[in-house]
This record gives sequence, structure tokens and C-alpha cells, in this order.
Amino acid sequence: MLSYDTCLNRFLSYLHEIRGYSANTLEAYGRDLLQFRDYCRDYYSEPEIDIKKIDKLTLRHFLGKLSEEGQSAKTIARKLAALKSLFKFAMRNEWIDKNPAYAIRSPKLPSKLPVFITQEQMRALFRSIPADTFIHSRDKALVDLIYSTGMRLNELVQLNIMDLNTHGNTVSVVGKGDKQRVLPVGTETMKSLDAYLAFRREKFGSFETSSPLFISKQNKRISPRDVQYRIEKIIRAFSEGARKNSPHVLRHSFATHLLENGADLQAVRSLLGHSSLSTTQIYTHVNTGRLKDVYRQAHPRAGRRNKPNNMNGGHDES
Repeated sequence: MLSYDTCLNRFLSYLHEIRGYSANTLEAYGRDLLQFRDYCRDYYSEPEIDIKKIDKLTLRHFLGKLSEEGQSAKTIARKLAALKSLFKFAMRNEWIDKNPAYAIRSPKLPSKLPVFITQEQMRALFRSIPADTFIHSRDKALVDLIYSTGMRLNELVQLNIMDLNTHGNTVSVVGKGDKQRVLPVGTETMKSLDAYLAFRREKFGSFETSSPLFISKQNKRISPRDVQYRIEKIIRAFSEGARKNSPHVLRHSFATHLLENGADLQAVRSLLGHSSLSTTQIYTHVNTGRLKDVYRQAHPRAGRRNKPNNMNGGHDES
């Protein structure tokens, strides 16, 4: 007998050591899969569950319970995806004969377009950010670098000085699965970074190239939570959606503005570090939505209600 707990521990080790998943991702997987383990203990009335004993019906009852508790379709889909990955791993290692989650369909998710800031709003945002102190210049550089490159929050906070190529105007980031990519950095963004580094030298003195690129006022690597708080504070006035995840709003704005200005979808995928083009394609829906707005406003056959033509006194001629 191979217990569910043993299978789970080996699966999480595989994600960490072989796939290079981040600590946050591993924690999320573990939380979802342990919840299912606890459900199975009650379901089977056994403290330790044989991985082979779990069948499709058990999974369906678990997902049904989540739905009855009011869990969102997105949450249920995430938990099901974690279970499918676990059982797929167990199948590859021949611990089970068939995958009980294989034929279970994920709940349909409501279509949700990414929140972004318009190009005009971004220009106004940069005009509004002061850069007269160490903190102000650092915050402007944070916003500028995410918007200029589209990098993720975790990629940003892990940057070191040596990752920035000031001569080639590029920055090297390590994304999901420890995949490295080199991103172009705009000239104006480099100016923001230069201004920040000048304030940093003035405040803390010289620094090693191996030291963190972005630091706190205590001269330590800035935390993801601090970046979220600082960026949210800056851009709250420019986007309602920014209140929850401001750095990602900048990433969405980066991708949307590139496509609006004619960038190739495949190139945007590479810049964002998406493994699949289908993930990037959501930004084409953003542009389609904006085109529909333009169409509704401008086209005479778009179904707008027009005022009656007064050339004939508002009466139809037979």
C-alpha cells in the first residue's frame, strides 16, 4: 500500500526539485491537496488512505461539497487541477492503474478580462510620480521597470544589480520553472533606474553588483508585499482594479499597450514568459472589446438609438 500522504510528499518534492516551482506555488498545491486528504479521511473513515482506493466518485463528491459550501468556480477549478497533476504523477510512477481525475471536467469559468491602465493614464501617472528622494526615486523605478518589461512581481524583487545591463539596455530575469529571459528596457526607464541608484549611493554608499537591485530604507532586499503596497498607493487613482494587485495591473498594461501599437502576439508571449500562446491571447480580447466600443459609437448600423430626422417634421412619408 502506498498512502496518499506519501504520494503527496513525493509529488511536492518533485515540483520543488525537478520542476523548480516557487515556495508560494508549492504552498498553494500543498494546501489544496491536504484539504482533499482531510476530506478523504472523513469520507472513508480511515486515518491513512491508500492512493489506489480513491476513485472518480470520491472526487466528484469532494467537488460537490466545495460547490455546496459556496466555493467559486475558479477555486474549484484550481483544486481539481492540483488533484489531476497529483494523480498524473502517481500514474507515471505506476502507483495507480488509472487516473480517477482524468475524465472530470473543470467547471466553466466566467470570462474575465485583465484590468489595465490606458496609455494616456500611464503618461499622466509618470508625470505625477515625484523622484526627489531615495524612496520616491525607487518607487518610480519600480513602476517604470515593471511597465517597461512586463516582468512579474517575484521576478522584480529577486533582481540583483548584475542583472541590469545599462550598456545594452536589458535586464535578465528568472521566471517560473527557473527559466531565464532577457528583456529590453526603455531609455526613459533606464533614466529612472539611474536616478534611483544615484540616491541609493548617496544614502548607503557604494554597493556590490551581487547586491539586490531594489532595497528598503533598511538597506535590505525589498519584499513583495512592500512593492505591492507602494505601487498600489501610486496607481490607485488611475485604475479601480489596481487596488488588489497593482504590479499585475502594470504587467497587463504592458502587454495591452504593445498589442495596441502593433506588436506581434508571439513576441509579447516571449516577453511575458508565458509557456503557452493561449495564455497571452486573453490580451487580444481586450483589444476586441475596445474595438467593439469604437464600433458601437461610430458605425451607423451598430444599433444606436438616433434622434428622429427633423427634415420632415418627424413624420414618415408613405
